[in-house]
Amino acid sequence: MTPEKTTVILTARFLLPISSPPLLDGGLLIRDGVICAVGKASALIRDFATEPHDDLGGAVLLPGLVNAHTHLELTGLHGRLPFGRSFTEWATTLLNLRSELDGAFFATSARLGTTALLRSGVTCVADITTSGRSVAPLKAAGLRGIIFQEILGLDPEQATERIDAAEKALQSLQLQASGSLLSVGLSPHAPYSLSEPLLLRCAELLRRRRLPATIHLAESPEEVTYIGLGIGPIASELLPAVGRHSPSHRVCGESPVALLDRAGLLSEQLLAVHGVHVGGSDLELLKQRGVALAMCPRSNDYLNVGTAPLPRYLASGLRVGLGTDSLASNETLSLWDEMRFAHRLYGGAVTAQQLVTMATLGGAAVLGMAGAIGSLTPGKRADLTALAIDRLDDADPYGSLLSQASDGLVVLSMVEGKIVYQREGAER
Repeated sequence: MTPEKTTVILTARFLLPISSPPLLDGGLLIRDGVICAVGKASALIRDFATEPHDDLGGAVLLPGLVNAHTHLELTGLHGRLPFGRSFTEWATTLLNLRSELDGAFFATSARLGTTALLRSGVTCVADITTSGRSVAPLKAAGLRGIIFQEILGLDPEQATERIDAAEKALQSLQLQASGSLLSVGLSPHAPYSLSEPLLLRCAELLRRRRLPATIHLAESPEEVTYIGLGIGPIASELLPAVGRHSPSHRVCGESPVALLDRAGLLSEQLLAVHGVHVGGSDLELLKQRGVALAMCPRSNDYLNVGTAPLPRYLASGLRVGLGTDSLASNETLSLWDEMRFAHRLYGGAVTAQQLVTMATLGGAAVLGMAGAIGSLTPGKRADLTALAIDRLDDADPYGSLLSQASDGLVVLSMVEGKIVYQREGAER
């Protein structure tokens, strides 16, 4: 297949548009990076007889995957942190390790992570960075996404200094991302790692700059105990590791969700990650404020923090996407692996179709991009991927896809109609 065709009819044995039923022997008319028509291959070839045609043969063609939460600059930490122990032990080890890492490590990690995303069929990513080193490889790869600048700070006296530094870092990210499909946002790390004055300053900055935001929220029982009571392993182990010995916020028996609401951070622009420990009143707050969620079931299992109430989130109508988190708390950056794990974890309570939707249209929705990507629909951008799978079960095409799909079967990915990944030997 020629990499740079302005107009092309792309056909495959199976088409999974996501927003409409699966189509046998389907295809797309792509013109100038936009999907202009979707239908049976034979009809497209007949109606647009003068346009170039590329047939992917026995393959499944679907929207490009959206990894709604990761930290690419931590890819090199794979296997170096404790597995299955306490969240606080893991977080303390991570803090100690990060203090030993430099820009070269982060750059190499981000490059390796970007390559892993490309090979797995990801075309859009929400990445959190402290170093800014993930922008260059993502830009070079031609991927779409949001790069979130992380901010932490437990000392209330340093809130102004921290927010000023974050603004400068955001400006740098925007400059680096210019000319790409990458935008920038802010990531207050977590309710327990920012002082209350800094949380308030983050909310003000986000409103002023109209930026998207993401935050790790209600991830562990330790977080809930610390925010609500000011005690527990975070207070006794994690805070001393960063030089703090007292709670960084006003303790008043509230939940992490309630704390963020009081700080003015809950909004339609916020993507909350994990959401493992969310009660009924918290869920109502998230719904009222229009907050989106990114689920990371394998990371939660790795850190032994519990299981997020995903069926409740889906039933509530919240926007829900799927992420892998980083290789500091996961085995791979494959959303196929993530979907399969979640399918086993939740059993019949979450269907294969719901999971594939979370990894495509759901991911686009949580990033505010559902109008542009996430489904194969006329008028949307031609962000898509194809896997070398020539047989799907008519009765359960999504379950059949999940049982077979893997990174190694991805043969092609496009962003804006341009090839960003083509498996060696798969050229047509």
